[in-house]
Amino acid sequence: MRLRTKFSLFSSTLIIIVIAGVSIFLFIAEKRLLIKEMKEKQVTMVKGFGQVSKESLISKDQISLINYVRTIKEERGVVYLVLVDSQNKIMAHSDMSLLGSAIGDSVGLKAQEPYQDIITQMYRDTKNVEIADIALPIVISNERVATARIGFSQDVLNEIIKKILDQTRNRIFGVAGVALLFGLIGSFIMSQIMTRPIKKMVEGARQIGQGKLNTVINVKSKDELGELADDLNLMANQLKELDHMKQDFVSSVTHELRSPMTSIGMNLDLFIEGSYGPLNDEQKNTLRVMRDNASRLGRFINDLLDVAKLERGKMEISPVPMAVNSAIEGPMQLAKVQADAKKIALTAEIPEGISQVYIDSDRIQQVITNLLSNAVKFTPEGGKITIKIKDTSDSFIQVSVCDTGMGIPKDQIEKVFEKFEQVKGTREQIKGPKGTGLGLAIVKALVELHGGKIWAESELKKGSSFNFTLPKYKT
Repeated sequence: MRLRTKFSLFSSTLIIIVIAGVSIFLFIAEKRLLIKEMKEKQVTMVKGFGQVSKESLISKDQISLINYVRTIKEERGVVYLVLVDSQNKIMAHSDMSLLGSAIGDSVGLKAQEPYQDIITQMYRDTKNVEIADIALPIVISNERVATARIGFSQDVLNEIIKKILDQTRNRIFGVAGVALLFGLIGSFIMSQIMTRPIKKMVEGARQIGQGKLNTVINVKSKDELGELADDLNLMANQLKELDHMKQDFVSSVTHELRSPMTSIGMNLDLFIEGSYGPLNDEQKNTLRVMRDNASRLGRFINDLLDVAKLERGKMEISPVPMAVNSAIEGPMQLAKVQADAKKIALTAEIPEGISQVYIDSDRIQQVITNLLSNAVKFTPEGGKITIKIKDTSDSFIQVSVCDTGMGIPKDQIEKVFEKFEQVKGTREQIKGPKGTGLGLAIVKALVELHGGKIWAESELKKGSSFNFTLPKYKT
């Protein structure tokens, strides 16, 4: 899972948890506050009823008390209002027919002991309605003369609370939904901002790992990521300096070795030819082995020089218009000797009228020679190697070197063009001198210098095809 995805999932999950937690907290808090407000309202109504009842008893004005009872009775959730004297006889009631009745007979409550403060009792009436009865004693001249009571339907109150809470929940869900949407968008944007410099560093590190030491990681953030990018750039510069030192060393050593090895090879040939006197067969065979090893070392030195030139951008080509078969004939003649020794059929398929190409003949012959040499090396006796030429576009022709050899595993096809890379498990299967692992890297660079591209196609135990394009000559 990518870092950006992990960051987005983590931050999104955190946002969802926070929003859900806040929403639940707000809902519970709103519910508690609503219940508290409802109870305070009930107490306020009882106190108001008690105050009006007290004034009515003092002034003996029953009309104002009756009007107040009728008004309060209209409030939703109020079941009854009752004023009882100290003997629990009803002095006023929302149902006027109950005046003078005993409290127990009218509302189903037992007579209460004297008390000095508000008291709440819960009970169910004859209709099985849950009632919250709130009572307030009325004291005149330090004497409890009556009690004001209001009965509230708990079911109605619960319904009111539920309706308000439903509205509250919808509002919370709406706000939470909007907050979640903006939070997720913000999370995505933040993950993009946070991972962008990391992606730059990953790509930069990959480029540096591929040998592109001029890569500069441009991260301007003033934090740990910026510091890491600066360290990577410093590391790349140091590696570039070391690489230059290595290239200079390799160039110096190979130049110094090239002339002596050429001289050694020439003198060995002279010895074998008898220029310095007659030799017996054993001596000649020993000198031939020495000459072959000197030649192989000479080829390795030449490869190192070519790689050094390519890495430093010093490799130059001098393209000229020419027929493509002219570039193929020389390498085929060289490869034919090796192919005949292994009884390998070596053929070329060149259609008539194929366009001329614009190439450096020596370098392209080097490319074809290397590919043919590899094909012969990895193709068993009795196999077949074919060079195919075809016109692929208005700008390029395609050259393919196909063999019936051991093939290349799919997971290693791209690696064969890297320096010092060789297909695993093949060195033990081939006879004769082993390669240096530089040939295909040089081939790829030379093809790309001409503006073409190279790729491989292969199937294990069925063979391989190395294909590359060359630019056409345009008059």
